[in-house]
Amino acid sequence: MIPAVDRLPRVRLGFYPTPLTEAEHLSSTLGGPRILIKREDLSGLALGGNKCRKLEFIFGKLKDQGVNAVITTAGSQSNWCMQVAAAARKLGMKPSLVLIKGRYNETQGNLLLDNILGADVEILETTDMHEVWVEGGIVSKAWGRITDDLRAKGYKPATISGPGEVLGHVGWVPAAEELMAQLKDQNIEAPYVVFSVGGGGTMAGFLLGSKYLGAGFKVIGNTVLMSKDAAVASIIEDVDATSDFLGLSVKVTPDEFEINDAYVGEGYGIPTREGLDAIRLVAETEGIFLDPVYTGKGMAGLIDLIKKGRFKPTDTIIFMHTGGIPALFAYDEEIAQSAT
Repeated sequence: MIPAVDRLPRVRLGFYPTPLTEAEHLSSTLGGPRILIKREDLSGLALGGNKCRKLEFIFGKLKDQGVNAVITTAGSQSNWCMQVAAAARKLGMKPSLVLIKGRYNETQGNLLLDNILGADVEILETTDMHEVWVEGGIVSKAWGRITDDLRAKGYKPATISGPGEVLGHVGWVPAAEELMAQLKDQNIEAPYVVFSVGGGGTMAGFLLGSKYLGAGFKVIGNTVLMSKDAAVASIIEDVDATSDFLGLSVKVTPDEFEINDAYVGEGYGIPTREGLDAIRLVAETEGIFLDPVYTGKGMAGLIDLIKKGRFKPTDTIIFMHTGGIPALFAYDEEIAQSAT
């Protein structure tokens, strides 16, 4: 147990521990090492994913404050926004989503789920994700307008800046303890834990919990967004901020984890051939679906590292399946074409 985490307000949105699944046929196909998949895609909120752990603490604080309407922002097919909308509905709150125009803006994938959840959705006429953080920019103005409108209707609204909030990172600190307990129960030694890294907050929270508890995991991140240097800097900053917030006095250095940026491809949200192949391989060997934005690329990186001899055939690796399944339906054309 981590007392500093347990003292924080929290709402239960997911089902934990998430399963730890033996990927026997995938491991055999690759000629070793042993691979286990930590099924965060089965976390229980909406269609699952890593955001559920984050939202338990973010919404815990909002509920304590009496908030009954939430506003957040990301891309048009955002897993984050859909999970926020689902959590809001579960807790009796009204969700409003201000979305940056992405590659796919039709009512499919996460946008379809946003619609079913009854979220108020506004897609802005911009494709620049940096607008999310520009003070006084198009996103900021939309937030202000929606906030004023909700207040006029009698709501007490709050904006959630995104999964990069410190409280979001906190949600992944106890995940290290959960995995340690599962491995102990199954008498498994697994030195490696592999993440697909977007903003880096999920991996940062896990790293902090792992070091604080002395887990000894070698944590590896395959980025889908940032360069190696940017990812390392972001993760260290997030670990420091979360550690300071919790009063844990824990720091990490770049040599305590590993980042690979060779699997991003043309850019964030643009599928790679290797990522699409990885999606098919995992589905055909394990009956488990990955997504083209995050876990497909993360698994493609793991497969490449195995082929390059990064691991011994006798090693055991945990692949963190962080969800994102709805994106499969938005990227149907690319996925269908990858079969040819």
